Amino acid sequence: MIVTIQTILDHFRAALQLLALAVLLSACSKEEVGERPLSLLAITANGINLVDGAINVPGTPTFELTFSAALDPGKFESAFSLSTATGAIQPGFSYANATSKAIVTANGLAFNTAYTLKVARGALGQNGEVLDKEVSLNFTTVDGGLITEMEPCVAATGACLETAAITNGAGAAGNFDFYSSYPAYQDNARWEKLKYAVIVAHGQNRDADNYFTYLMATLRNESLEDNTVLMAPFFKSASDAGSGALYWNTSGWREGQNSDDATGVSSFEVADQLLARLADKEHFPVLEKVIITGHSSGALFTQAYAAANQAEGLYPDIEFHYVVANSQYFYYPDDVRFDESTGQFVEPAGCPAFNRWPLGFVGPPDYLSGVEESTVDRQIIERQVVYLLGSSDTSTSGTLNTADCEAVLLGPNRFKRGEYLYLLMQANHSGAHNSRKIIVNGVGHDAQGMYQSMAFRTLLRELLN
Repeated sequence: MIVTIQTILDHFRAALQLLALAVLLSACSKEEVGERPLSLLAITANGINLVDGAINVPGTPTFELTFSAALDPGKFESAFSLSTATGAIQPGFSYANATSKAIVTANGLAFNTAYTLKVARGALGQNGEVLDKEVSLNFTTVDGGLITEMEPCVAATGACLETAAITNGAGAAGNFDFYSSYPAYQDNARWEKLKYAVIVAHGQNRDADNYFTYLMATLRNESLEDNTVLMAPFFKSASDAGSGALYWNTSGWREGQNSDDATGVSSFEVADQLLARLADKEHFPVLEKVIITGHSSGALFTQAYAAANQAEGLYPDIEFHYVVANSQYFYYPDDVRFDESTGQFVEPAGCPAFNRWPLGFVGPPDYLSGVEESTVDRQIIERQVVYLLGSSDTSTSGTLNTADCEAVLLGPNRFKRGEYLYLLMQANHSGAHNSRKIIVNGVGHDAQGMYQSMAFRTLLRELLN
């Protein structure tokens, strides 16, 4: 093969061109990375979008700033400032979403005071991304005097978590946490817009945060968040409870049993004391209606509480409703169960435990000490209870109890168990009962699906008007 000088020169020129192109591309790539912008996607205070000029921001806010890329925490904290005319505040920082979300907490801000939140422009991203523009927002905290309204807390974060001191009969108290869209125990508050309250009980996973989220989304979809206080009680186990907190190590919380800590407070007494706060006209002067609801284990809590509680009778000017969603256990006011083979209600044979609490009045909790069975039966018949049944909640696998005869006697699945209890009301207490049945078509054992269904939304619009 003959290689000419011209050929060698041509190859040399081509190699130089490729090398120059590689250097150019490398430089462009470095320049693009260095100049890639970082954008603020959202900023909230206690779950509410924070806008320039916001007022009535709580004195202990949690700010969440969500960015388009991961942050360099050190650089972000140097760029962040929260200040008043008299000086800067030292906040606390944590991060989520692979550090693309900064969570900033500020404790004890002064009442009725103007603050400025800033994030200075700079290379704040982990890969050198530059904040595209400075963040600067002014807001004013709540007045330290009488609070009559504020924006609701809509996110299940620590900012919405409240603690109440719940007392037992001897005066001993334990701390009980619950998520709340408004600070229900704010001493200097008189809530002049809150006409309604919704209390939602979580299921066996004790995920009160999820239930708060489900119900808040529905309230906001129906534009009810500004006149409705939402509470999501958290019945903790010992592993979740801190010092001095109430806890239930078993599922007894859903039946009204006493807590396992030293105070021994019934879970139903917890609900009673939350209701007492809501009924306090000094703080909730316009409250008209209360909805108590729960799904699955929370539904058992709701129906058993509807039967057992004496609190409703203490507040005749408040209208109570109970919404029982996809429970597998039901309190029966009669000593019968539905026989599918005959289509009749009969007294069961061969199952001595069929009427054991919470399915009947045998062995009721301490909470019912001194209360007659006839009173509990009458209350579950006469009170306004809605049985919300997912038409597809028919699975027999998972947590459905099909081993114990007393559970099997209720029906083959959750949907049928709810249907049979309502059928009992129709068959044995026609004209006396105030129960309703609403079927949520196409939804199974799914709390979010039930609470965000059109059927439930329609019910809310009906009840909260």
